[in-house]
This record gives sequence, structure tokens and C-alpha cells, in this order.
Amino acid sequence: MPVGGVVDEIKDRLSIVDVISPYVALKKAGRNFKGLCPFHGEKTPSFVVYPDKGNYHCFGCDSNGDLFTFIMKTQNLAFGDALKLLADKAGVALPERRADVVEDRRRERLREINAAAAQFFHHVLMRSEAAEVARSYLAKRGINGDTVEAFQLGYAPDSWQSLGQYLSGKAFESKELLDAGLVVQKEGGDHYDRFRGRLMFPIRDIRGNVTGFGARALDSSQPKYLNSPQTPIFDKSSSLYGIDRAARAMREADSAVIVEGYVDVLHSHQCGMTKVVASLGTALTERQVATLKKLTKHLILALDPDKAGDEATLRGLDVAREVFDKRVVPVPTWRGLIHYEYKLDADIRIITLPRGKDPDEVIREDPARWQWLLDRALPIVDYYFSTVTSALDLTSAKDKSSAVDQLLPVIKELPDKVEQAHYLQKLAHLVQVNERTLAESLARVRLKGPALPSLSTRNREGPGTPHPGEGGAQASGGAVSKQEGARQRPPLSLEAYYLSLVLSNPELADTVYQIELNEVQDSRVCLVFSALRDAVGSAEPFDLDRFAETLDPALQDFVGDLLDRARQGPSVVDAELQRQAEKCLRELRRRNLRERIRQLEYLSHQAANESDLEGSRQFIEQIEQLRSELEPFEHGDTRASVWR
Repeated sequence: MPVGGVVDEIKDRLSIVDVISPYVALKKAGRNFKGLCPFHGEKTPSFVVYPDKGNYHCFGCDSNGDLFTFIMKTQNLAFGDALKLLADKAGVALPERRADVVEDRRRERLREINAAAAQFFHHVLMRSEAAEVARSYLAKRGINGDTVEAFQLGYAPDSWQSLGQYLSGKAFESKELLDAGLVVQKEGGDHYDRFRGRLMFPIRDIRGNVTGFGARALDSSQPKYLNSPQTPIFDKSSSLYGIDRAARAMREADSAVIVEGYVDVLHSHQCGMTKVVASLGTALTERQVATLKKLTKHLILALDPDKAGDEATLRGLDVAREVFDKRVVPVPTWRGLIHYEYKLDADIRIITLPRGKDPDEVIREDPARWQWLLDRALPIVDYYFSTVTSALDLTSAKDKSSAVDQLLPVIKELPDKVEQAHYLQKLAHLVQVNERTLAESLARVRLKGPALPSLSTRNREGPGTPHPGEGGAQASGGAVSKQEGARQRPPLSLEAYYLSLVLSNPELADTVYQIELNEVQDSRVCLVFSALRDAVGSAEPFDLDRFAETLDPALQDFVGDLLDRARQGPSVVDAELQRQAEKCLRELRRRNLRERIRQLEYLSHQAANESDLEGSRQFIEQIEQLRSELEPFEHGDTRASVWR
């Protein structure tokens, strides 16, 4: 059975209410259920579960999805892992590919080895006389016993064979220890422990599995820090220390703090600031930011206040600006026409630490000051202004030009025109250049991103009827024999059809930026669209085969099924592709606006029945706003562009 059929069978067997109930106290409200949202802090329930539709929506944080999305978010699981968990709960057998089974078992074995090693190191730290030097170091750094236990800190004995012998006694083979990076092979074939005489920091993935280790030397006879090498389950460039303990807090606070060192994380969590992780080095990487952007769009960087830290902060800001999505927004020109620009869909801020003090030192001296610094983190533009201009001589024409070249793109990314004007005035004052001249230069700045839609390809038709999907009629054309295979399968949803259109026609790949991911109801479609955005926005030319290889195996099957359907369906000539894509997007927007209005009308009625007149009034205001957005779509107004 293809993965699409398995997903549908799981949804048929499981009630979304039963899946969500263990995590959220749900109360029946008419045909639906309400509760406090698990993804952000709230006192009044705004999290609604719709049993008939098999999905949920939070009107507080706009989180929505199906039972797969819910399990992935609450349990920090990839789609394939959520599929396995829910298939087991539903009693549905998953099709297995031998290669996947072998690789899954190998990776699971490595996780077991690392867990055993972490337990060994922790036991040595807590019980061994030889670990007194490590216990003294932790006490000196102000790390208490509860934190040591919570993060399972450990000590690697200053011995060549201690860990290897312990793990061999646990029936782990030498080859497995090598694969895990815990031992090193000598020329003669013997092995010795990689970590010796070091304080050990287990590094975990977002689900809490130990994937590798960071190790600190406690004397000057060896390099200060040593990390696990790259393994099938550990990649330093994609790991974040403390992410397993910070993910929930990041979602609830809708912000994340990134520091540089292990001890910075320990002290932050110890003082109650649990939305903090470390980047395992100095500069943020694309894969680390990609992990964080699934949890929040609000990042605060708090790297060490030295030259290396300043350089790392700038590199991290550049990476974050590249990885975070950019919204496409319409901007009126002086001629009354419309053009489209990218705006950064994230809030990135930077803490200015006292010179000579790391975050852990600030926290140890005064935890309240750490919170004070977080609350006053500089917006990205202010930090760029401070850092860029401090290194330049602004009396020099060359340096003035350099400042303008570096700062205008950052100003351009701001979504608010008033903010843009504010910083343009500030830049004009700093470089002593006429503001109008800078405004003209700003208008010429083009931010990186996929090709924007041209006016010539927009608004050629009204909403029209949906394309194949949602049980609608199949598009005309093509031989009947091409569609015989597709008839044996349930019709695609509109969003899945649109995805199949994009996947089978790479020239439409840029259009993935026009769909709002929070309006996509199918978790599989949403995940593939999200991955497509990352792939299309990268520097590499988009390649479908290479893209498919990056997906979870279960999603690879789903994509394969969509492509198979596209091949069996009617052919579409190139001239029609753009119009088909726009019609799909228009219908999706219309459908989702209608659904939001229906949901808000229900909530408004409920609030009125409960004498919550203020709540009802707020819902009505939202309804009126959505109705004004919906009206052009309902009446075929060509101004109702789906491109944004």
C-alpha cells in the first residue's frame, strides 16, 4: 500500500480528539472541542479541534494542522517517526523497505551506544574519586546538582580503555563503537577511548536522543574542547546544545536565545530561562537556523563579546536572514502601479553583553540582569548600524559608500515603511548624504529570492473552478487510458494537486512562495512545500531528484505518488501552467478565507452565549476584515491577486 493510502487509513481509524486529548484538556463545544493551546501560553481557550474535518486550529497563535502535524509538533518528531507512532496506535502495518529497516536499526543502535556512554560518564562524575577535579570545576562555575542531573553531565576517566571495556561488556561491538565516534582505531587495529580526562556534555537531538558529545579539558595539556566526529546520527553543524529541553519553552515564549557555550546554556536553564541553546561553536549555520525557525520566528543572539564573537554574530545574522522566509508584499509605485518585494518574515535581535563578560558570568552575578538584557536586545538593523559604522571612517567618501552598500539591503528587508523611513533618516544623518539620494538608491536595491511574478502573467482570469482535486471534475483533455490508474485512488485535495503541478513542472517551483503554509491542511503537503521553499531559495539550481533524496522516506513515497498521478493525468501545455497555478492558489485562498470566517462566526456565537461581549466583538471585527478580503475572490474581481 502506498504511503498516501496508509495515511488515509490511519486517519480513518483514529479520532483526532483521541489523539490530542492526552496532551490537551478538551471540552466539548457544540460539534467541536476547545482547550488551552499547547503551542503558546494562554488563559482563555482558543485551541479548537474539528472532529468532522480531522484538524485543529488555534486562534491565538494561528497554529493548525491534522493529527500528524499535532504529534510532530508536540513530540518533536519527523514525519516518518510520527507516521510510525500513529500507525502503531491505529494498528496499521507500514510497508517496509529492507534498506530503510537496516539503516534505521543501525541508527537506533548508535543512539543506544551513546545513551550507554552518557550513563557511564555520568556515573563516573557522580561516584568516582578520579572525577573530583570535574566536580570542583562545576562547583567553581556555579553549576548545581539539579542541573548536573538534568543535563546528565559526566566525566571521562583519564584512561585509554575505560569506556571501551564498559561498552564491550554491554555487548556492543568494536565496529559500532568506531561508528559512534567513541573510540579511535590505532594502526595495529586496537582501539582507545576518544575522550579522556574531560568533562562531558551529552548533545541531544530535539527528541532527547544522545547523538554525540562535547568534551572540555580540565587542564592545559590538551585542546580545550573536543567534539564527537561526524557520524550517521551526529552533525555538529546541525546540532544545538540544549534543544531537547528548550524546544517547548521556545514555542510557548515564541522566541529563542542562542549562546555560544555549554555553560551559558546550563546557567540560563538553572536560573529559569529555558528557551536558550548553544550553537556548538561561534557562528550559526543554515541547518541550525532551519531547526529554530520551525519553533519560532523570533531569535536573539547572545554570543561572546569579543572580536570572534562579533564576527560570528554578523555571520549568524547573514545566515538567519538567508534561511528565514521572505514574504512577498505588494508595493505601490509613484505611477500607481504595483510591484512586489521581499520582506524578512522574522524578528532577529542581538544582546549587547558587557565587554569581557560571557552570558554565564552575567547570570551568575545577577540573573535579573540577564533577563533585562534579553528584554532590551537590539533589533537587527540597530546592530548592523552600530557594528558596520564603528569600523568605518564616515568622513571618507569611500567608507560612506561602503556603509550605504552594507546597510541599505538591511533597511530594505524591513516590512514596515515607517521603520524604513526612520532608518533611512538615521543613515542619511550618519553619512551626511541627502535623504532623497539614499531613497533613490534604496528603491534600486533588490533582495535575494526566487523570481517574483511579473505583471504580464498575473490576473488573466477570475477565480474560475478548481483544478483536479477535492473531488472536482478532472481537467479536460488527454486520453482516457492515461487516467485509468488514477481512478483507482481517491481524488487529490486541491493543495495536493497544486503540489503535484509544481513537482512535475519545475518551472513553477518559484510559486511555492505564494502559498501560506499555515493554511495548508494536509501535513504531508505542508512539509513538502516547506522543504521546497528551502530548496528553491538555496544558491543551487533546483533539481527534483536531489530534492526528493533530502526528504523523509515516507514523504519520498508521497511525492512519488503525486508524480505518478501527474504522469497519468492529462498533459498541460506550457502556456497554461501559470494560469493553472494561479487558479489553484486563488481557490485555496478563497476556501481558507471561507473556513476562517465560518470558524470565527461559531466562536463569536459561543462568546455571546457565554456573555463574553468583548470577545464576541473582537471575533466580529476579525470576521469583517476577512469578509473584505474574501469579497474580490467571490465575485471574480481581477484585483484579487493570489500573488503576495
